[in-house]
Amino acid sequence: MNRWMMAGCAIALATSGVAAQAAVLVVRSSGPSAKAYPAGKALAENQPIQLRNNDVVILLDSRGTRTLRGPGTYSTSVSNGGSTAAIAALSGQSNARRSRVGAVRGGPTGATSGRNVWQVDIGRSGNVCIANPADIGLYRADSDTAGRVTLKQLGSNNIATVDFAAGQKNAAWPATLPVGAGNRYEVRGIGPTITLSARPIAPVPAGLEGLAQSLIRNDCQAQLDVLIDTFASPSAS
Repeated sequence: MNRWMMAGCAIALATSGVAAQAAVLVVRSSGPSAKAYPAGKALAENQPIQLRNNDVVILLDSRGTRTLRGPGTYSTSVSNGGSTAAIAALSGQSNARRSRVGAVRGGPTGATSGRNVWQVDIGRSGNVCIANPADIGLYRADSDTAGRVTLKQLGSNNIATVDFAAGQKNAAWPATLPVGAGNRYEVRGIGPTITLSARPIAPVPAGLEGLAQSLIRNDCQAQLDVLIDTFASPSAS
């Protein structure tokens, strides 16, 4: 068993137990009650949530995400439905493993517009959670002009370039630069220089909750933002 598979299995075992027990998962929080509802906290079904002024808590369950804004008292059981087919595809539970999740529910909006959870934002440093290296792509927010990026694996001489045409937001990860567990990559050429660190989560935990928990545990914040945005339900207030 190679080190990628060993690392992935370890993470899957660490997250699967929590995810299986979590009816609802906190994926983002801010305000006075943020310490009581930190990202990654599992909540029981029908559990009441009391929020104060300026509190914002985003919950995720098998049906999607929901934003709660204080003050007020809410139940974790209320959530609008997401796309079952899209959730299955995202979790690797259908034949369409590489389905472009960004197309679901009209696609993400705002900062995550035009990408899916497996496309790496080349304008933002951080960790990159990887379930299947073949699914990884590159994303740039500003696609007005053509541009070239250079990716270098830090600590080695492995370098690859990727060209973006004008109007092109997404590109494949270069096949000549293998994605490896624990590897770090420097990206130059479009915008500020950034550094990406690869974190394996193979196999993908079943369901949205399991995937979200893996992203939170590995601090893959950019991908968590996409997941939240893709499956967002109307806000509660």
